[in-house]
Amino acid sequence: MKNQIVNKIYRVVVYLRLSVDDGDNRESDSISNQRLLVRDYLAGKPEFVIVKECVDDGFTGTNFDRPGFREMMEMLENGEADTILVKDLSRFGRDFSGVLQYVERILPKMGVRLILTNDNYDSETSRHDFITLRLKSFINDIYPADTSRSVRANLLAKMTAGQCVASFAIYGYLKSPEDRHQLIIDPVAAAVVQDIFHLKLKGYSMSGIADILNMRGILTPLVYKNVYLKQKISSGFSKNGSNGWHATMVRRILMDERYTGVLIQGKRTTPNYKVKKVIYKDASEWVRYENAFEAVVDKHTFEVAQNLLAHDARRSSDGIALLSGLVECADCGQSMVRKSPDRTHHYYVCSTSRYEKECQPHYINEKKLVPVVQESVLHYISVIVELRKVLDYVDSAAIPEQRMYEADQVLKMQKQEYERISQIKMNLYDSFCEGILDEEEFRTYKKKYDLQLQQAEEAVKKQQTAISNMMETLEKQKQWMEYFLCYKDIRRVDRMVISMLVKRIRVHSGKRVSIDFWFADEFEQLVSLLQTVNEIQPNQALDAFLNGEGGKRRA
Repeated sequence: MKNQIVNKIYRVVVYLRLSVDDGDNRESDSISNQRLLVRDYLAGKPEFVIVKECVDDGFTGTNFDRPGFREMMEMLENGEADTILVKDLSRFGRDFSGVLQYVERILPKMGVRLILTNDNYDSETSRHDFITLRLKSFINDIYPADTSRSVRANLLAKMTAGQCVASFAIYGYLKSPEDRHQLIIDPVAAAVVQDIFHLKLKGYSMSGIADILNMRGILTPLVYKNVYLKQKISSGFSKNGSNGWHATMVRRILMDERYTGVLIQGKRTTPNYKVKKVIYKDASEWVRYENAFEAVVDKHTFEVAQNLLAHDARRSSDGIALLSGLVECADCGQSMVRKSPDRTHHYYVCSTSRYEKECQPHYINEKKLVPVVQESVLHYISVIVELRKVLDYVDSAAIPEQRMYEADQVLKMQKQEYERISQIKMNLYDSFCEGILDEEEFRTYKKKYDLQLQQAEEAVKKQQTAISNMMETLEKQKQWMEYFLCYKDIRRVDRMVISMLVKRIRVHSGKRVSIDFWFADEFEQLVSLLQTVNEIQPNQALDAFLNGEGGKRRA
């Protein structure tokens, strides 16, 4: 019997594994180091013959879905090998329950011998220390869990600090050669992105934009990265094996807010380090960092594109209509459809009244509507030009400093009120301790003054915010005005001008038309601020504007 054991030849499968995800130390756990250790173990042991070396480089040990491991198990099941040789238990796996299932049940049932060189474990010997083995397996399971938590915390810290943690930059950007966590504009791809937004503002559909890009021979994002940037990646932009642009690609780019310079990360996660099922987070849970890198398109252009995407902007046989996708029914709020009974005269008809019969049937002739809109746009631009002149006067008159002084005086009074109520609360507690007030009276008065104190504290904070923002308000107001002022010298209002300046065109019963311009809220805020300035320091120019077109537009 002894001679038979000595003379038995064991067919050995050497298993090697390494994974950065598990927190493995690359120097001590490297594949080459593992190979050296197991071969040193076999030196002088002629009864062991290596039949295969299975390697999983870059695969986590928290599950057994690994190509090398599957190949090894298949060989064992087919009787091609009967022994597994591994450096230690952590290389075999890090899933506590899964590892013990293999070590204590599956492998013994298959008659497979398991040798862990560094753990001094050999399933063939009678000196099994199952407690130590289970403890090591448990520790091996805890290690990647702790590493996973550390990695997630580190990634969250980087994302919160505005560092890009993605492996590749989005189309239109490149990873900075100086800092891989920062993005810089790729001038070639960024120009394509800008063209896509420009075409959308001109009224083209997603399919129409895709056709234009294909006609120009523009490479799709995936092909561009693989061929031009030499990046071997797969992408969601790939579809049905086609190398051409299609509507889905165009829509994704138009809806990607990152092109405005905001870094958005943390959109998806997994339940834990063992379960790899992807969970998509709600938008409120995403990590946003404003102005993380240079924008390809400005925020207003992006918002205009989103407005157009939300409405019908079909291309008719006679081309793109000037007001396509912008006209809506004032009664039901639905888009009005452009129709032609004779292909010569065009009308905008309420889609709800036409198809669902839930709105009053009304329409408007396009030839009458277009001049109204064009004249309104030109007039509104002239109002903004006058408004800018008024703002220049306000700057030169140094009025904000006076307003700041008054606001500061208000803040001082509010702080005094806060301190007064705080003192009352202190006296109230002293009266309770001295027995002047009973518990019920104390609670009643305390509740009353707690509320007053909270209101005073909120008033102080609100005033502090108002003071800190006041000096920036006028300067910020000038920014949105530039979108109108750049068209101050135009004589013809085209599709691009209307898209950039007009948000919605509402048609009321009786064919009355109202127009919602972009930045209407900012206009109201500025007029309100100018009224305050005029009250502080009355001025003829300010008064003329507020009682003239400025006041009319606000009304």
